[in-house]
Amino acid sequence: MSDEINELKAEERLKIEIPMEEDEPAAKTESTTINVAEELQRLGRQFASTLESAWSSEERQKVEGEVRAGLRSFADEVDKIIHEVKNSPATERVTTSATDAKDRVNTTEVGQKTMAGIAGGLRWLGEELGNIADHFTPPEKSPEDKAE
Repeated sequence: MSDEINELKAEERLKIEIPMEEDEPAAKTESTTINVAEELQRLGRQFASTLESAWSSEERQKVEGEVRAGLRSFADEVDKIIHEVKNSPATERVTTSATDAKDRVNTTEVGQKTMAGIAGGLRWLGEELGNIADHFTPPEKSPEDKAE
């Protein structure tokens, strides 16, 4: 019985027709190209229409309104905190201490030497960076080399 089932399955497989594409003439290929172009154009119009309707939708406008309100609330809270911090006694004390420290550094000989040392170090670093950049930049050819 198993052999009969296998024979039936084999016969059924043979009965299945597989569509084969035939070579089409060149004129039909050109028309296919035109159809593809038309379909792409239609798809583009549909995509633009979908984007436009999504942009104009009530849901998008509602979400935008909620986002705008949330951002306004966030900005108001940040402004409030900044104003509170700016006007707090602790901030005034820190500002005063920093100003005093700056004045002490600027008026002492050690502070002036330190500032000069930092400036010299920064100048040296800038020169070294320039040397490194020159190393990676190809040299320009002289007018004599260009003539050759």
